[in-house]
Amino acid sequence: MPLGHIGVNVRELAQARAYYDEFMPLVGFESFFATDEEFSYRPAGGKPGTYLFFYPALEDGDYSRHRPGLQHLAFMVKTRQDVDRLNEWATERGANVLY
Repeated sequence: MPLGHIGVNVRELAQARAYYDEFMPLVGFESFFATDEEFSYRPAGGKPGTYLFFYPALEDGDYSRHRPGLQHLAFMVKTRQDVDRLNEWATERGANVLY
């Protein structure tokens, strides 16, 4: 049974949406739906896979990948060149790229 979706809470919904609206098509996802309270993506072109939903965090707190909860998101791409291109895209936008 495939995983249906993953939910991610973010501090600034509009800022996260602007970032992921640009990023997700680069890794093969398309917008699923968006409201003032959430936005989401699905695998593009009707491909099977897990959907990704973003919600506003209702409580403030510092994120740490070492605490319980979501540690990170990883996306599959076809080539090392794609990895390098996405790394460049993310670092140009100030993303914290771990590896």
